[in-house]
Amino acid sequence: MSTLLVYPSPDARLSLTCDASDRALGSVLSQEENGEWKPLVFFSRKLTPAEQRYSVYDRELLAVYATVRHFSYMLECRNFTIYTDNKPLIYTFTKKHEMCCPRQIRHLDWIGQFSTDVRHISGSLNVVADSLSRISEIEMPSPFDYKEFAKVQLSDEEFQFLRSCTNSLKFQLLKVPGMDTDLFCDVSTGRRRPFVPKEFHRRIFEKLHNLSHPGVKSTVKLVGDRFLWPGYKKQIAEWTRCCVPCQRGKIQRHTVSPLGTYPVPRHQFDHVHIDLVGPLLPSRGYTYALTCVDRFSRWPESIPLKDIKADTVTFEFYAKLIARYGVPERLTSDQGRQFESRLFREFARLLGVKVVHSTPYHPQANGSV
Repeated sequence: MSTLLVYPSPDARLSLTCDASDRALGSVLSQEENGEWKPLVFFSRKLTPAEQRYSVYDRELLAVYATVRHFSYMLECRNFTIYTDNKPLIYTFTKKHEMCCPRQIRHLDWIGQFSTDVRHISGSLNVVADSLSRISEIEMPSPFDYKEFAKVQLSDEEFQFLRSCTNSLKFQLLKVPGMDTDLFCDVSTGRRRPFVPKEFHRRIFEKLHNLSHPGVKSTVKLVGDRFLWPGYKKQIAEWTRCCVPCQRGKIQRHTVSPLGTYPVPRHQFDHVHIDLVGPLLPSRGYTYALTCVDRFSRWPESIPLKDIKADTVTFEFYAKLIARYGVPERLTSDQGRQFESRLFREFARLLGVKVVHSTPYHPQANGSV
C-alpha cells in the first residue's frame, strides 16, 4: 500500500494520469479540492526486459493497467478519469477486439471493470507521470568528490596494509559508472565494493542511513553491500544507536525484567511498608495519615498528621512507630518527595535502615499499605 499525501474524500472527483518510457512507467492519482487537483499518491516501477520490447501503445496501455491494478482498493466503486498522452489509447474501448492481441484484451478487460473514461492530455502538461517514468534519467548530484576519494584511497594506511597481507579480499582497479575515475574495489563477494578511506567513513554512513533511518542490521547490510573498510559493522552499529532522529522517532525495545521478590522477614517489624493517605476530612486538626504495615505479622498502624512535610513525616514515624517497636532493617515506600528527601535519607542512614522505593506508576509493589 502506498503512502497517502492527502486524506481522500469519498465525494471528490478522481483522475488517474499515466505515462510510460522505454524503461519504466509512472502515474499519479489525484483528487479535486476547491477546483484544484491535489496528488493523493504516486506509483512507478521498472519495466521488465520483455516489457521494454513492447510497442509505444502497449507500454502506455500497460502503464494504465498496472496503475489501476495497484490502486484498485482506492478506485473500486468510484468514478474517475484516466489521462494519457498517447492519443490512440483514448479510442481503445471503441475499436474492435478482433484487432487486439490476447494480452491487450486482458489489460482492457481489467481496466474496463473500473473505468472506460480515457482522455488525452498534452505531453507538455503530463509532467508528474512523465517524470516518474524517467527517474533513471534524472541526474543526481554525486554524494562526494570521487577524484578526492581515489587520491585519499591510495594513501590510506589501512588500505595499503590490506593489499600487502594475505586475506580473502580481492582488490581490482575499476571505473566508477558515469565518472572518469578509477577506484580500488573488492570483488570477492561478486559485488563491486570500493574501499573507503578513514575520513570518508562517517560521510558514507550518513548518506545511506539518512535515506530512511533504518535499524542497525539494515544499515550494516546497506553499507556492507556497497562499501568496505575494516571494522565497519561495529562502527555503523554505534553510529546508528547514537542517531538523534532515530532516538526521537522510533520506539525502542524495552527490556522485560522478571518480577522482583522481597526477602522473608525474620521477626516482627523487621520489614515495614509505609505510605501517606490524604487529604482527609479534618479531625482535631489532622488531615493526613501515615499508614504503616509490618510485613511479618501484617500488623497495621495509622499515624495522624497535620501536614505531610518531610520533617513532620520523619518525626512522627520515629516518635510513634520506631519508639514503640524498634528500628526496622528494611523500609518500603513509594517515590513520594517526603521519602526521597535529604532529611529522610539521612535519618534512615543514621539508624541503619535500608530504604527500598517501589517502581513508579506501579503501586502494587507497595500493596501492603
